[in-house]
Amino acid sequence: MIKRLYQITGTLFFCFYEKIPLSFLLFPLFLPYRKLLRHPPPQRLRTACENLGATFIKLGQILSTRVDLLPPEYIKELQKLQDSVPPVPLKTLLPKDFYKNFTEIEETPIGSGSVAQVHRAKLKTGEEVAVKIIKPDAEKTIKTDMKILKTTLSLLSFLPIVRELKLKQVAEELETILLDELDLSREASYLEMFKNFSKEEKYLYVPKVIWRLTNEKILVTEFINGIKLTEFIEKYGTDKELAENFVKLVNKMVFEFNVFHGDLHPGNIFITKDKKFALVDFGIVGRLTPDTASHFFLFSLGVMEKDPDIIVEALERINVLPPNINVPLLKREILKFLDKYYNRPLSSIDAEKIFYEELSAARKFKIVLPEELVILMKTIAHTESIARLIYPDFRLPPLLKPYLKKLLPKFAVKEIKRRTIKTALFIDKTLNSLLERKTEKGTNQNSLILPALLISYGIVLAIKPIMFLPFILISTATYKLFKSS
Repeated sequence: MIKRLYQITGTLFFCFYEKIPLSFLLFPLFLPYRKLLRHPPPQRLRTACENLGATFIKLGQILSTRVDLLPPEYIKELQKLQDSVPPVPLKTLLPKDFYKNFTEIEETPIGSGSVAQVHRAKLKTGEEVAVKIIKPDAEKTIKTDMKILKTTLSLLSFLPIVRELKLKQVAEELETILLDELDLSREASYLEMFKNFSKEEKYLYVPKVIWRLTNEKILVTEFINGIKLTEFIEKYGTDKELAENFVKLVNKMVFEFNVFHGDLHPGNIFITKDKKFALVDFGIVGRLTPDTASHFFLFSLGVMEKDPDIIVEALERINVLPPNINVPLLKREILKFLDKYYNRPLSSIDAEKIFYEELSAARKFKIVLPEELVILMKTIAHTESIARLIYPDFRLPPLLKPYLKKLLPKFAVKEIKRRTIKTALFIDKTLNSLLERKTEKGTNQNSLILPALLISYGIVLAIKPIMFLPFILISTATYKLFKSS
């Protein structure tokens, strides 16, 4: 533990050597790791992740999506990290009695990362399956390394960069993501959720889970008989309709289903014979609360409409603007940024570039977004990149803008319902408190009937607007009878 703490602290010290005040005084203390100074800072960070092993490689990959935290040169360097780790022998991963369910399990994995590896197999029923297995000691290694990392950040909390970028908070978010990937029963549940979603979405195919063989450490799913997206493009060429279908699928996931695949890249996308998108590796899944979904819809609409007021309003609602921020200056900076694209036709706008540049600009104002929103924005940005891989002339805005406008009335109604219910619940809580106090004083409870009716009107209007008028007539008559008695 002490040795590992020294290794991680020494490596991070030289990663951010120029940012640490009086760093030359500590130079002799961490001399064994001075070789990192041979590289420029961005390459230094990538090399450090590689030197520190599997946990930090995974962390580096996640950080490569945090353009709200790191400059572009760092992002580009971290994207080079490969989560390819030598496999563990199969016999050390699976219990002996597990083999009785199979006629064959291929010894060589079809994929091996820092956390898990995947093997192709065949059940006794003849069904081909994929078996994903958590590697031994993965959880112990991640927990130990993350504990040390958080301790190191605590020691460095006197540095302005650690405080400004809320690095301790970021480390906790990253730890949650890493530990979630260790529970394959959670991934199985997400697969089941998306499987149900696929019944309503004609462009999506999700492999079924073999639940009787699945647990926290082992996930068995139907093997997808499709071809990887990159291989499909090489074999069949570009396909405009396929690109549009992919974007429609992701849009529906994000803005209507509010649950989305958090690690969309070509390696996780297969194309079936009937041109459906079969997604794999649900280790990272984004889930949006109703509030977050509402705020992101507003943010996206602001970007598509090129309106800085809407964008800042969304950021305020997300509660990410730091205290004492100069809001007029922020709006001017956003407007300057949007002016770069304002007079261009929608078809020439690169949505990925917009999202990433906007997040980079946020760093100037010390705006740090919650992890779920960063994953979401990465997903939206990658959606256009993947669509352009399928059809190079594809652009997202011409498809996204009319889609958002089409959703706007539906979204507004849903928002009014939510706000009405939340207000009614607040009033109900207040009334209950008043009722308790009035009852204690022996006050007549009739004075509370009218406010209670108002709450009921709000709830009916939110849930079943068509019943609003009949409800008013019935409740008014009832109230008069009650009052007269």
